[in-house]
Amino acid sequence: MISFIISAIKILFLLGFLIFIHELGHFTAAKLCKVTVNEFSIGFGPIILKRQGKQTKYSLRLIPLGGFVSMQGEEERSEEEGSFSKASIPKRIAIVVAGASVNIIFAVIIYFILVATSGPYVTNEVINTIDGYPAQEIGIQPGDKIIQINEEKINNLYDLNKILQKNNNEIKVIIEREGNIKEYLVTAKGEEENGYTIFYLGVNLKTAEDTFINRCINGFINTKEFTLSLVDNIKQLFTGNVGVDQMMGPVGISEVVSKTEGIREFIYMMALISMSLGVTNLLPIPALDGGKILILIIEAIRRKPMNEKTEINIQLIGFSILIALSLYITYNDITRIL
Repeated sequence: MISFIISAIKILFLLGFLIFIHELGHFTAAKLCKVTVNEFSIGFGPIILKRQGKQTKYSLRLIPLGGFVSMQGEEERSEEEGSFSKASIPKRIAIVVAGASVNIIFAVIIYFILVATSGPYVTNEVINTIDGYPAQEIGIQPGDKIIQINEEKINNLYDLNKILQKNNNEIKVIIEREGNIKEYLVTAKGEEENGYTIFYLGVNLKTAEDTFINRCINGFINTKEFTLSLVDNIKQLFTGNVGVDQMMGPVGISEVVSKTEGIREFIYMMALISMSLGVTNLLPIPALDGGKILILIIEAIRRKPMNEKTEINIQLIGFSILIALSLYITYNDITRIL
């Protein structure tokens, strides 16, 4: 019972906090652009708590799976002062993009701090080789520096691992040994891990000196990879390399969050979900922030607003598709768990 309560608190805090900062981004941008905000809500459905401010109603609603910032003139166009529809297109785009931007910035900062506090980066200098792997077979020695694979430069362990996964056939490895350059032709060794084939050269590399700068370098290297890998995963979804069956919804996310152990793992998961939320919201799909931005860009090109009824219908179609997709993903999550 205690374990269930702790898991529920973790899930509600994580989702609630990420939704809060997302909507806070929209709210803050709207206020800065002098657009009237009628309501700032966390959650959907019946109101649990509410407080009426000078201009805005702040509310907490029963279903904690989202939130919204209701602005004057957002759903139905209005000519009143402070209306969203009366604001300039750059201001409206800034308001719409602010929510996702806050999620992405939060994720980047948190992930950078996590990685930087874990230690310095790993260099390209070999400590030793591993029995049965290609590096030992071709005679790579402790003290060697792996400076290039094929035509790509190697500065650290991240570079090495990334390039090996792209070049799993015979590769040209260039090393520096006591000032001399040596070249080897070798095929990386593939191993199955979690359904994927990961390729290794079979070397342990030296960790850089533990300084503030080297920890920051480690943070920059890994945060860049963290961001690019998530964007790449979303790109693969649209190219068909990743199926909808592999997507995870609120139920799946809740299961993963409930299984986190320790504050670092929980914060890492928060950063991952925040980045996913931010990037996904910027996709040019109706009903998402990215879809709204696309409509505003079309309006800027046409130099006149889209027909209001057409715009509403586009948003409704997009919303219906998202609901259907969410139900399908939730069904898959439940099936996978059970």
